[in-house]
Amino acid sequence: MEEKHELGCERTNIYRLRSRGEDAVGFLSRGGTYRLRWEQGVRIGRYEKDGAGWRVFRETRFGEKETGSITANGEIRSPGLFEGGTLGWLEADGTVVRGGLIFAEEEVGRVKGPEAEPAAAALLLIFVPEEEEAGREMNRRG
Repeated sequence: MEEKHELGCERTNIYRLRSRGEDAVGFLSRGGTYRLRWEQGVRIGRYEKDGAGWRVFRETRFGEKETGSITANGEIRSPGLFEGGTLGWLEADGTVVRGGLIFAEEEVGRVKGPEAEPAAAALLLIFVPEEEEAGREMNRRG
């Protein structure tokens, strides 16, 4: 059963940059990662403090999987990409940039709120890849 989150409590918002501007795609609140759907938050994962950084988890049909982490200096890392490669980083103003060994530097969105670090990691590790996969699936279907 999907857990829903009512809007209005303290949270960290996640915005995806698009060619026409930006869209609110999700938020973090009380340890949970939520996707915005019909003006409500549907829980899709969680995050937890890990030493000086944060770890991000995605709920799946069979449990959960760790998607990656963000370090204290804002570097977002994936455990599956070249055995721990950097995917991007969080700028001081809340801007999230994708870039690293295999990616050209590109601003993908921004985060705003008290837990900017795990929100930035969720944007790069969950929201952006899922959106890109959905786009590829639509192209395959024609």
